Amino acid sequence: MRPIEVSGLIKRYGRTEALRGLTFSVREGEIYGLLGPNGAGKTTTLKILVGLLTPDAGVARICGHDVVRDRVRALEAVGYVPENPVCFQNLTVREFLEFVGALRRLGEDDVHEAIDRYLSLFGLSEKRDELLGNLSRGMIQKVLVSAAFMVRPRVLVMDEPMAGMDPEAQHAFKEEVRRMTSQGVTALISSHLLDMVERFCTRVGIINEGVLVAEGTVEEVKSRAESGEEATLEEVFLRIVGE
Repeated sequence: MRPIEVSGLIKRYGRTEALRGLTFSVREGEIYGLLGPNGAGKTTTLKILVGLLTPDAGVARICGHDVVRDRVRALEAVGYVPENPVCFQNLTVREFLEFVGALRRLGEDDVHEAIDRYLSLFGLSEKRDELLGNLSRGMIQKVLVSAAFMVRPRVLVMDEPMAGMDPEAQHAFKEEVRRMTSQGVTALISSHLLDMVERFCTRVGIINEGVLVAEGTVEEVKSRAESGEEATLEEVFLRIVGE
């Protein structure tokens, strides 16, 4: 059993088939980059994995639990960062993180310790009593990432998690994800930042028009695309998607 398993996923929006039998899995302790052009099905896949969408066919499992049939058990293991930063505008940063901790039944001392740690990590300590509605996009992104980290997930599912972040926060984010995966947490990241993915992810999967078209380490994907050793992931990605 792998922490993330996707098998034969099909998802339709009217006559449009967003996913056409998508299959892949992510290993324990792995940082897996899910890549693809706009409309390829990345966000649809991640939303199915966290129970926000129901597939028309196929199965998605988190830590062995079917996200449709055993949704609560599956999602207990997940820390999720959505593509669009949606949060409670009239809560302060501290109140929002306390709310997340309460939803996940974390101990009060653990919640406060996590809040102090992650607000310090992302340079938000002075914003703890600021309303979320007054924060910039990048600051809200840091808060949502903090919420995903603080619940002690076994699996991280993150859609463009560094959108709007400053370079210091991006560095802190990557170091924390590396620390967590070194302890067995599994990370699935959808991103258009191909330079970052090339240096950061341990394995990548490229999807196009709802199917997986390439998968492996960056070096393996380059080799299968018959690209030279000096080719960047961006060049390989454009070639594969173009074909």
